[in-house]
Amino acid sequence: MIIKRNIMLIGSMGSGKSHFGRNLAERKGWQFVDTDRVLESRFGLPIAEIFKKIGEKAFRRAEMDVLKKVCLYHEAVISVGGNFPIEHRTLKVLKKYSYIIGIRAAQFRIVSRVNRRIGKRPTMDYTNVNAFVHAMIQSWKPVYKQCDFVLDTTNGRTYDFMQRIEDELEASDVQFKARRQPNETDEVDATVASRETQFNNHQRRRTEDTKLISPKASSSTGMANKGDSNKVSSKKVRYDKRRNQKASNVGNKNRKTETISNQRTPQGGNGYEKNRNTNKRRRRTWNERRHQSANSKSNT
Repeated sequence: MIIKRNIMLIGSMGSGKSHFGRNLAERKGWQFVDTDRVLESRFGLPIAEIFKKIGEKAFRRAEMDVLKKVCLYHEAVISVGGNFPIEHRTLKVLKKYSYIIGIRAAQFRIVSRVNRRIGKRPTMDYTNVNAFVHAMIQSWKPVYKQCDFVLDTTNGRTYDFMQRIEDELEASDVQFKARRQPNETDEVDATVASRETQFNNHQRRRTEDTKLISPKASSSTGMANKGDSNKVSSKKVRYDKRRNQKASNVGNKNRKTETISNQRTPQGGNGYEKNRNTNKRRRRTWNERRHQSANSKSNT
């Protein structure tokens, strides 16, 4: 039994990889991936303009980067761009995860398909299509020999080609590994990990903000990170300090009130007295005037 992750279609341009790959993905209920479309979405340009803008060397390097990523997909049909033959070492890496199907066609069929959309294929020489296609087919022959299965799409119906692929997969006993579905334990672990990540990010942002505000604050932050025991002891010290400060404030308030009351002395006259603390005159209360009148009567 052979265990793979996905099916990868390779071959020269105009062989029918995108058409048959899209139909095969729909038949199996899988996702369809076209590496040329991935490159277009990455650069935001058509494939022909990408090739003109970055050149052949950078284009092939970008294409290989996309291949290394998409070959890890589960339950996918991947159509690889046929601009250049795949190297032997690259194909060896792809075969670890993908079931490689080579798509080929006769020269006259490829020429007719290429001429349908002139200018779409970046490496095609439209001035002499027949010679270019002939040379391209010769360069792809060694690659077809390394494929797991080769399908000739020169003549036939799409349904028949799909059936041939299904029969070959069944005869070769190829099984495809599905993506592992997360269970409840994984979800809980992921939630805990995300919370820890959020907390760590919050602490890191606070540290960075403190460093930006003042170097003194950053040094105090570095001292605070030495241990949790220092944090607990510092909290206790701050609590005791606030409690003592509150008690001293209450005592100071009482003493201040007594001092102010002692400083208030009656000034005589028409019911007013002077406050020495504020240097302002204040009208005496009814009780103060009553006590003063009683004292004056007793003196007389």
